[in-house]
Amino acid sequence: MSTSKSQRLVNLVICLRSTNAFLSAGEIRRMVQGYDDCENEAAYLRMFERDKRELREVGIPLDQGASLAPGSPAGYRIPAQGYELPDITLTPEQAGILAVAAEVWREGERAARADGALAKLTAAGIDPVHDAGATVSVEDPAGLSAAAVVAEAIAAGRVLTFSHTPAGATEPTGRRVEPWWTGSRLGHWYVVGYDLDRGEPRTFRLVRVSELRAGQAHRTVPVPPTTAVLSLLDDAIARLNPVVEATVWAADGHAAELRAMARSVTPADRFGRPGADLEVNAPLAELSSLVASQGVDAVALRPADLRVRVVSILTAAEEAVR
Repeated sequence: MSTSKSQRLVNLVICLRSTNAFLSAGEIRRMVQGYDDCENEAAYLRMFERDKRELREVGIPLDQGASLAPGSPAGYRIPAQGYELPDITLTPEQAGILAVAAEVWREGERAARADGALAKLTAAGIDPVHDAGATVSVEDPAGLSAAAVVAEAIAAGRVLTFSHTPAGATEPTGRRVEPWWTGSRLGHWYVVGYDLDRGEPRTFRLVRVSELRAGQAHRTVPVPPTTAVLSLLDDAIARLNPVVEATVWAADGHAAELRAMARSVTPADRFGRPGADLEVNAPLAELSSLVASQGVDAVALRPADLRVRVVSILTAAEEAVR
């Protein structure tokens, strides 16, 4: 199979960049895949001259010097100092934007893997229910905007001030935080940092934050390793949204996604209908949303916390359509 021009040029750059010695035209022909397509030496030299010209036109420098090959008058190499990018210095604003962009990319990769899993279920004849409360999303403009401000503050070592409304509360409280990390988990954006008023590390969901401002550069405590910060985040999420061992009844022919999640399935007729008891381990919030989305075709049997959440979701949905 012949080598494309673009691949041949890439091979040539890799070859000439990976050596400090000057390589002769003959050595290059033997080492670079793509030149072996030439039927004779003259055709190769014409192609090599065109390739050298194209590399120089796009800004890739080629040095010429004495090659080590006997009887060869010249050799070629790509000097590191002329090809490598210089060190890049970012402003705090630019660093913040890149940090958020990297997190969006990572979360997008997770979403792609989730979509791939759902595609496999569909191909197997299962039609999963896509529940908004259980999907991964990084398309929240407010969350992205707040995360950019936080990332900028982290890069500059600035203190954040904001109003925070905890879950279940109606009035916000003012907070002052030295931010350590911002990113997303299960589609929600968070900031983790040192709460100056509480005197301890705290985690905040950015959707519950308003009047966000970055103040002066200030550090009273050292920033922990990233692994320690993420452990704090995961612990906080686990407290608010713990993984529960649950039993959910599902009617036959329904709740395909719940069935796919189940550790075990036991046939059980309940509520006058044939179905099965599903043993499921999943985060409480996502599981309750998924069960509620099935309406009368799925019923939470245990634990009590799951039953309460499902009833609350169904009650709110009923009131919303009245």
